[in-house]
Amino acid sequence: MKKIDLHMHSTCSDGTNTPTELIKKVALAGIEMAALTDHDTIKGLDEAKEAAKMVGVELIRGVEISCTHTLSGGYGKHQEIDKIIHVVALNFSDSLKMNEALQSLQDSRHLRGRQMIQKLADSLMDHPDEAAALFENLWQQVLTKVGGNARAVGRAHIGQVLYELGYVPSVQAAFDKYLADNKPAYVPIQTINMADTVALIHECGGLAVLAHPTRYKLSATRTQRLISDFAQCGGDGCELPNHEPLSCIEMVSRAIAKHELAVSLGSDFHGSNMPWRKLGSTAAMHKNQVGIWERFDQIY
Repeated sequence: MKKIDLHMHSTCSDGTNTPTELIKKVALAGIEMAALTDHDTIKGLDEAKEAAKMVGVELIRGVEISCTHTLSGGYGKHQEIDKIIHVVALNFSDSLKMNEALQSLQDSRHLRGRQMIQKLADSLMDHPDEAAALFENLWQQVLTKVGGNARAVGRAHIGQVLYELGYVPSVQAAFDKYLADNKPAYVPIQTINMADTVALIHECGGLAVLAHPTRYKLSATRTQRLISDFAQCGGDGCELPNHEPLSCIEMVSRAIAKHELAVSLGSDFHGSNMPWRKLGSTAAMHKNQVGIWERFDQIY
């Protein structure tokens, strides 16, 4: 089977490589089919497409869309929980419609970024004047990370700045202490629900894939419920977990088979800000599993 990686990020969202740099690295990694899946933006696709032509990589249109979903299956006050879920859109034909739909999500990223940095400044400084000064410093440094595009701000950019300024020993520590769900600086992104996200992807001619199903801090039961709910929403495929225990991968594989979903493979590569994620480093498929790429009618 050819080497495939259908989940990666560039500087158009929270990656550290430009689309051109990223595709060059894709080629060096021996990847033959790749998808650029920046968060809530398709800004980098044209540049990536041109770079892919130069190095002989088959590039698939992609975007990773943040959406909301309410999961049931718990007990007592935890009977229902609201989660931000990531859905990867692959090989969509209508880029114009997709871009229009993503505009409000990008505006939400701008507002959310400012709100998170304000929370950080307030928690790190005791005096309001000091907090205001820190907010401006953090915001300007984060803007530098995104090339001045405030609508591309993500938690990884904020975490990188906190690390570089010495507030945390690593980017992961920034998430663990401040930025992850329910941490002091966390702000949920305002977005559409999972069912509407899947419908949007289909309206744009693409296929919808549930991204990294085991990374939402859910129990095994709720992870399986999430995959089931995604399938019931009309989802087309689900990523296999990377670098997880075999029991975890098998659990997801069983759920994929049960709901007749295709399998997608993606490293979720970001670059130097998340060096533990390597291009092309994906789980191995079973012989009886169907790759999502096998369901592409044609490549757009």
